[in-house]
Formats: sequence, C-alpha cells, structure tokens
Amino acid sequence: MFRNTFIILTLVAVIALPFIFRRAEEATDWRDGDPVITIITPHNEAIRYEFERAFSKWHKQQFGQPVKIDWRNIGGTTEISRYLSSEYAAAARAWWRQKGQNWPDGGSEAVINDRFPLDKSPAGADEQNWQQQKALYEAFRAVDDPAQFTAKVDLFFGGGEFDHNNAYARGFTVPPWEAGAEPDGLFNETLDGQAGGQDGGQSVPLIPASMSGEVWRRPYLFGNAISTFGLVYNLDRLRDLGVKSAPTRWDDLADPVFFGQVGVADPTKSGSIAKAFEMIVHKKMHEAVAAAGYSDEQIDVNEKRIDELLKERGRAYRRGDVPDDLQAYQAHLERGWEDGMALLQAIGANARYFTDSASKVPIDVSMGDAAIGMAIDFYGRYQAQTSRGPGGEDRMIYATVVGGASMSCDPISLLRGARNRETAVRFIEFVLSEPGQRLWTYTPGSPGGPEKFALRRLPIRRDFYPSPNPTLHARYEAHRPHAADDLGDPSVDPYELAKQFTYYRRWTGDHFSVMRDLVKAMCLDSGEELREAWKRVMADPSPAGRAALSRLPTVELFSAATQQTEQIPLNWRTAPDIRRNVDQLQYMRRWTAAFRQQYREVASDAR
Repeated sequence: MFRNTFIILTLVAVIALPFIFRRAEEATDWRDGDPVITIITPHNEAIRYEFERAFSKWHKQQFGQPVKIDWRNIGGTTEISRYLSSEYAAAARAWWRQKGQNWPDGGSEAVINDRFPLDKSPAGADEQNWQQQKALYEAFRAVDDPAQFTAKVDLFFGGGEFDHNNAYARGFTVPPWEAGAEPDGLFNETLDGQAGGQDGGQSVPLIPASMSGEVWRRPYLFGNAISTFGLVYNLDRLRDLGVKSAPTRWDDLADPVFFGQVGVADPTKSGSIAKAFEMIVHKKMHEAVAAAGYSDEQIDVNEKRIDELLKERGRAYRRGDVPDDLQAYQAHLERGWEDGMALLQAIGANARYFTDSASKVPIDVSMGDAAIGMAIDFYGRYQAQTSRGPGGEDRMIYATVVGGASMSCDPISLLRGARNRETAVRFIEFVLSEPGQRLWTYTPGSPGGPEKFALRRLPIRRDFYPSPNPTLHARYEAHRPHAADDLGDPSVDPYELAKQFTYYRRWTGDHFSVMRDLVKAMCLDSGEELREAWKRVMADPSPAGRAALSRLPTVELFSAATQQTEQIPLNWRTAPDIRRNVDQLQYMRRWTAAFRQQYREVASDAR
C-alpha cells in the first residue's frame, strides 16, 4: 500500500514540477486577431526574444497592431533543411494530386531537386516519368500562393549564405519584392553634400550586394549580420602547456602541444563551423599560390580570366580547365586544397571532442575544459566578456584570424507559400533597417537597443562603421557609444577585415558539402584510429609518415562512357561530382573504412 502511494505521489510531483517552476509569460499587448508570423531559425533564445519584442513594438507604431512570432527552433541549418524538404515535398504531393495530376515515381525527390536535369532525361531513366517530374518541378516553382500549398512557415531567419542559396535552389524561398520595388533607403541611400570626396547626390550603398567575394544579398536572400571566425584560447591552460606565444593562425590548432586539447564542433551539425573549415582550406590554397610567387593582384587577374572562360563555355566547362599559361597556377591551387584537408585532419587529430553545438567550444575553453578552439566571432567575444575575473582580468581570449577568413553574412529569406506574407516582408524590412540593426550590437537598455540580452553580433549596414562619407560617419559616431563592441576597431570592423581576405567561390564553394562528409569520415567516424596514428607521427614526424597519414581515398563510380566501374581518386576536381553521382552512404562507408585501415597502418609502421 505504501509503495503504491509513493509511486502515485512521485508521478504527481513529476507532472506538477514543470508547472510550478515554469517562467511567467512576458506581458504583451498582443490579442487574438492581431498578426502572427511563423519563423524557422537556428538562432538562440536571446535573439528570438529581442527581435520579437522590438518588431512587435515597431509594427504597432508603424501599422497599429503588435505582432506575435511563432518560432520554429528545431536545431541547426541541417535540421532546418530536412524539415523544409519534408514539408514542401508533402505539400507539393497533396497539391499536385488535387489538381488531378499523376504523382510520378521519385516525385518527392524531383520537386525539390536543386540540380534537376531540365534539358534531357538522364541515361537509363524512363522518359515518360521524367516528363512528369519535369512538369511537376516547373509548376511548383511557378506558384507562390498559400491557398495552393504551403510549408506553414513564413521566414527562414539565420544560418549562412550557403544554406539560403541552397533553399532557393530547391524552390523553398522567393523574392519578397519585385526587382526595383525594394523599399527606399534600405539598400542604397542618396546623400546630399560631399560623399566620399565627390559631389553630393550620389547613391551610397548601405548594404552592399557583395564584399571581397562573399555575397551579402541577392533578390531572394538578405544578409543582416556579419560573421567571421577566429581562435579562442584559455590563458591559464596555455601557460600550463608551456605555450609562450599567443596563437594567431589556423595552423596553430594542429600544433602537437595541443594534442587532446582542441575543442571542435561537428561541421555536419554546425553550418558556422563548416564555414570556418572552408575558410581554413581556402587560406591554405591562397598560401600555396602565394608561396609559388603569385601576388594578390595576379591571383585576382587569373581568377577573372578563368571566370570568363567558365562563362564562355557554360555547361561544357569542366572543373579545373584553365588557359595553358595558368596550368601551373591551377596545380598549386589543387595542392593547396590537399594541404587544407591535411590541416583539417591534423586539427581533428588534436581534438578533445567534436560537439554538435558551436557555442559549446568557447564555453569549454573559458572553463579550461579545452585549451583552444575555433569559434564564430560573436560566440567568442560574448564568452570572453562573461568569463572575465572579478577584477576584469581576461581568462579567455577571442582573436579573429586576420587574413584567415572572409566576412560572411547571416541572411533572412521569405519562404514560398508564406501564409502571412505581408507581415513577414515587414519583418525583413525591420531586420535590415536601422532599428533592427541596433539590436545586434547595442548594449541592453540603450536607447533603441535590446532589453535584456547583449547579442554581440556585427550589423551589416555601412552606417554602423567608420566611413569617409561624413553623413555615414556621423551615424557611426551616434551608434558608437551604445555598441557593446568597438565597431571602429580594425580587428572588428568587417569592412576593414574584408580587405585582408578575398573569397573565390571557385576554390571551395562547390566543395562545401562534400568537405563536411570528408571531415566526418576522416576525423569523427575514424577518430580513435586517427588519434593513435597521430601520436605515432608526432613521435617520429617524418615527411613519409605525415604523407601516409593524409592520403585521400578513392571511390567507385560507374562510367557511362565505358559502361564500367572505375576507381576515382578523391581530389579537388572530383570531390563535388563524387557527392552528386555516388550514394552518400556508399562513399561514406568506403571512406571511413579506408581511413581506419590507413591510420592502423601508419600506427603500425611507426611502431
């Protein structure tokens, strides 16, 4: 009897505790009948809270009603992509059948295929089924009406430019404005008086379309905050390890002194860290051609020539095709890509762990659970500030790798079939306007700033930073006293940092997705064997042992030309096509097995 009573009381307590300790809901003047928008985002609770509060207040001032936001926070951008894929495929299927159309075999994959073959059916495909898939694919992209189909989400807010480009390519997002109908003063502003040393009246970009090779906005995606990457390190732990010079380069993460001391996030789970990994490889490619004697000006001229060749040949262009006099230049680039992959491998070998959350790394470094790690700038700066000692002394440092990363944007996009389109477009406008941009950088309680949380992000608008234009500079001076970071510091100002690094999409853009898979097979799924091999190589760091460790595997690929299966080496030229033409599970199994065997052999030889 006592036992049953105890069980019942325990169950009552378990059920009641969440209600007893739940946080009180924030007071709001929103009522039934007021606008609601649904936003899917990887952003944290602090960002969601501040933007909902500020937008609702702004909307009430501008349009007479507050707004409630239904946030969908299901994880990182990988999970968001999967969710949207599932929702749009299901919505398209129901819509297509309601129209009386036959749902083709493979319709769910075809309708959201970012590389659907529109010109002709693939070899061996059923022609009639391909025609049905094509009709579905084209019809889906011609509709933006929630009465016909919808994913029941209005906006995609946060993530990286890669994620938003991928969403558009798969048909998920649409432009919020017709070309030329963008709100006045949002992206460009005509200023009176002297402007940049020239006569007034010229149009000044407030949000550039691109910067140093990185896209900051397109008609269907709009960067609203800027991110870069750097190192976080614990000063006490570095002293314990005998490290006397502050780490400043990506290569420092591969220093044997940091074996088992590097905090790293899983690039297949974290889009921001995947971007950081891309920057590491990109930097090694730049170092390879620079070491061969090519200046930055020559690199830029060479890439423009190759870009013209790509445009001229179109679909006939093959990756790596360059004019004869640029063959040596291209060869250095490709070797640089392999150097970059070897550096990622060495960082993985030094890793203490691979976490699913990029924010965990700076937290662990600040607590001394890891000595060093890589971090996106706002996570690093925030944690460095909050981990200071009682006297304000630094315990952890965040340092941007100057010249080691581009300035990438954090975009927002309108989803196809948005049920609350008008209010959702207003949210985009708010986020890009000066009131919205203040939230990213102002300290809590500042006029027009966040209420509770210092978000510590870098706004994208040009008028938040020093400028030769007197009007823009005056606005910067007005913002400066309220900003949590010194936006005029050249190591913070993205417009200055962008001058130190030019991003060439041709180098690593097509390799972004396959790089994540390769790192997973090379460092995570074979991590135990990698660490054992790395210990042996560190004990006897001969070039032969290092080369054996970093050897890249092959993959089986069926050739339509020879009608035979061929062993394709993994390199800069083949990597993106392997991902497109070979089943992911197949090549991941093969790569993981190959790396494990390779690492065992290296460890055995070293013994």
